[in-house]
Amino acid sequence: MAAFGYPVSLDLEGRRCVVVGGGTVAEHKVQGLLDAGAAVTVVAGAFTSALRELAARGEVELLHRPYARGDLAGAFLTIAATDDGAVNAEVFAEASGGNVLCNAVDDVAHCHFAAPSIVRRGDLTISVSTGGKAPALAKRLRQTLSAQFGDEWGVLVDVLAESRAAALARNGGTRDVDFATWAERWALALDGDLAGMVRDGRAAEVAEIVRSALAGEPPSRSDGSVAIVGAGPGDPGLISVRGRQLLDAADVVVYDRLVHPSLWEGKDAVDAGKEPGAHRVDQAQINELLVRLAREGRRVVRLKGGDPFVFGRGAEEVDALAAAGIRYEVVPGVTSAVAALGAAGIPVTDRRVSSSFAVVTGHCATGEVDWDRLAMAVDTLVVLMGLRRLPEIVERLLAAGRPGDTPAAVVGNGSLPDQRVVTSTLAELPAAVALAGVSPPAVIVVGDVVRLRGSDLSAARDPLAERLAGPS
Repeated sequence: MAAFGYPVSLDLEGRRCVVVGGGTVAEHKVQGLLDAGAAVTVVAGAFTSALRELAARGEVELLHRPYARGDLAGAFLTIAATDDGAVNAEVFAEASGGNVLCNAVDDVAHCHFAAPSIVRRGDLTISVSTGGKAPALAKRLRQTLSAQFGDEWGVLVDVLAESRAAALARNGGTRDVDFATWAERWALALDGDLAGMVRDGRAAEVAEIVRSALAGEPPSRSDGSVAIVGAGPGDPGLISVRGRQLLDAADVVVYDRLVHPSLWEGKDAVDAGKEPGAHRVDQAQINELLVRLAREGRRVVRLKGGDPFVFGRGAEEVDALAAAGIRYEVVPGVTSAVAALGAAGIPVTDRRVSSSFAVVTGHCATGEVDWDRLAMAVDTLVVLMGLRRLPEIVERLLAAGRPGDTPAAVVGNGSLPDQRVVTSTLAELPAAVALAGVSPPAVIVVGDVVRLRGSDLSAARDPLAERLAGPS
């Protein structure tokens, strides 16, 4: 059986708690106890300035001396925050004899319990424990959770508590249905991005949604919305925290061809993917679909590869939603124009060789893009969706004056496990890519920044990259 395998939350309000030690670790432990409402005494030969300030404000009691047996008299809990194993053992012995809960920091043998890492948002407390085996991991997870759960979660707890009390008050303080039905109603009440609504200042709407659900009333289908979310360059781990939250709460996901399937797996999902020359669903149909789903009261996530506003037609979808009066949100994503190059060890800018860059579409090699003007206008040129027209693009750049020996590269499937990188000179790039057999999706980059990939170990195994990097 795992040590410290039964998690509990303690009521420390007004209870005497003793911390042995006056350093930085003790300071953090004291703050956690104070947050829980404990009456804290700290015993140590020296104290941090923060602990002295707490004492000056009357928030803690300081005993300026080494620990002595009897210091735990009347205590409910003690924490030994010292580097002295002998002191920890003495504190543990006294605690064990006096029925005082003891935790010695990083000293499992002298612990009655493991102190979890905590994220506190009002009355919401999220604790992470590894049973004392890997506290650094618990801390890392706490940091991750802290970024994911904002202050709105504490407010949401208050809203839910008030709604629950109001629902029970209608029946004299008790449920009017059996427990299973009550649980089903709560599941319906919580099925949505309630925290997001609170964050948007819509706490009153949340209260009404919960009230209706707990009363067993049919759910309102008038609150449909669309979130246009950038999924990043390919690696599902590069989606934003907000994007992940919206996906978790979504009723339906409308996704593009280049979105990693793990992001919408298990969801009601619609494939709106488009390939060059083979559009299964045109943009007008996608716009109509988003509006229709939202009008059905569904929470829709429009999941788009990269960033929705970087050649992603996100603005067209926003216009359609706004014209239809649909509530929407835009969540930026990591564009492959930057991320794919970064994954390949190629910076977009570098103060030594590049102070400017441009991102262009390669769909129209001779139409929308003014290659004649662009060829020499920026240090780094990034081309998205241009692989099928690579020979034409290179020809236009060379004709416009871009030197043929300019370093260039193509990054295929950037950020994914099967990522491929081909480096060459601009003039030789089409032949090098054809020889390597790289296929879309891919990002083209032209500029001296490609030389910097030569310092990457992966590039050192690439003869073309070695040649471009030159002598070390």
